[in-house]
Amino acid sequence: MALNIIRPEIESFTSYDLDAVAGLQPDGWPDIFPSIEYYCKSDFCFPLKATLARKVVGIGTAIIYGYTAWLAHIIVSPDHRNAGIGSAITKALIDLSQRNSCRSLLLIATTLGEPVYKKFGFEVETKYLFFDHGISLSPEASPEISAFEKTHEGALFELDRFVSGEDRKKLLREHLNNTLVFIENNLLKGFYMPALGEGLIIADSPAAGLALMKLRTASTKKFCIPMLNENALNFLSQNGYTEYRRASRMILGEKVIWEGRKIYSRIGGNLG
Repeated sequence: MALNIIRPEIESFTSYDLDAVAGLQPDGWPDIFPSIEYYCKSDFCFPLKATLARKVVGIGTAIIYGYTAWLAHIIVSPDHRNAGIGSAITKALIDLSQRNSCRSLLLIATTLGEPVYKKFGFEVETKYLFFDHGISLSPEASPEISAFEKTHEGALFELDRFVSGEDRKKLLREHLNNTLVFIENNLLKGFYMPALGEGLIIADSPAAGLALMKLRTASTKKFCIPMLNENALNFLSQNGYTEYRRASRMILGEKVIWEGRKIYSRIGGNLG
């Protein structure tokens, strides 16, 4: 049954509101505080809060890259769910993104969230598949993998833009010093950013993508892959990983030309 409450106030969420984050933490989710704190500090992130009687009862963020935006961490406190607050936050984020000239709005939706976003016109593009192995595997080194150097920067940004369809330089630049690259015949064919979200892996060839996945297996038992990437899915299946969940990549507005088959590990639910 829906709660009988007044319409919430929607305002900017700032670092002064961070004490409210603990009360919004959803069960079963990784700690949301680092992400919300990051949004408050980043000039391309626009976090909002929903308040009732000056109490923060919901949050959400628009992450804007030029003409594209991701809607992230749309969360309502347990005591105020099913009352339209999540929808109010979503509408405010859509309006904010469109005021900032965004033509394409994207998000990753759970099974429960998908019908809500469809009401706003979002459409499912594809599914992301979640895998777990139970134990970490031994990593396999490859002679083509080396540490990032400044000379790789242009090629890395170009590859990411080709695969993601977005200009994510502001985000990626923060993680270049910890990046590993796959170089074949003096060409950058893939990269791995261990500290960016779940460990982003982008690769222009299966050889590069699978080599970087093998390296990543030492640090994690989990992977999340777009179902478009058959090479990655086959690798996980052949190495004993089990699918345990799916989520939908959804879009509102102009289609983004992207290459899901070249994503070998996603950033996270906030960025695909």
